[in-house]
Amino acid sequence: MKYIQDNNIKGYRETNQFAEDLRRDWGIDSYSPVDIFSVAIEKLPNLTLILLPLGEKISGCCSKVVDDQIILINSEHSKGRQNFTLAHELYHLIYEDNEEWLICGHDANSSSEEEANNFASSLLMPDSALNDYEKKNNIVKWNLENIIHCEQFFQISHTAMLYRLRLINGSITYDEFTRYKLNVKNEAMKLGFSTELYEPSNDSKKYFLLAIIYV
Repeated sequence: MKYIQDNNIKGYRETNQFAEDLRRDWGIDSYSPVDIFSVAIEKLPNLTLILLPLGEKISGCCSKVVDDQIILINSEHSKGRQNFTLAHELYHLIYEDNEEWLICGHDANSSSEEEANNFASSLLMPDSALNDYEKKNNIVKWNLENIIHCEQFFQISHTAMLYRLRLINGSITYDEFTRYKLNVKNEAMKLGFSTELYEPSNDSKKYFLLAIIYV
């Protein structure tokens, strides 16, 4: 974690622990990928998930009133980013007290948003899982190919994967971080992967609702 400023290390460790604890509470081990949409609906009482176009700048938003909880996800963003946004919004719902609509987007730059981002990254791909993945795949040096393999395995967005390796682990240089941002869909196709992780929802899921109501 050498790329995190000293005054942020404690906060990162706390949110990372929250994510590990939540996985444990939900019966998910610390090493496996997670279908965050299915698990959130199954484990969180009275949660309604709604996918709909929200424009370029808004990633998602959430609200809870008494026992009712709602999360809106931007269906115009890529599937990987939607996964990250849902994990991000779960932090706001579970660990913060806020009964008003909380909107999260590009311009959000608060400690709460930073904590939610760290939590989302750790929930989708805990430190122990990333370390285990490196060992099992004999990764000494990260390159674009093994980055794509890893993000496909954990279903985490390409941007979140790069930020994790650069800012938290310090495993790639700034030049690599910048270079690896480009042409990821083409590179994924060359490696035989579907490009779904890097694309927005198709028309059938542009407007979509998931909900389980407990009575």
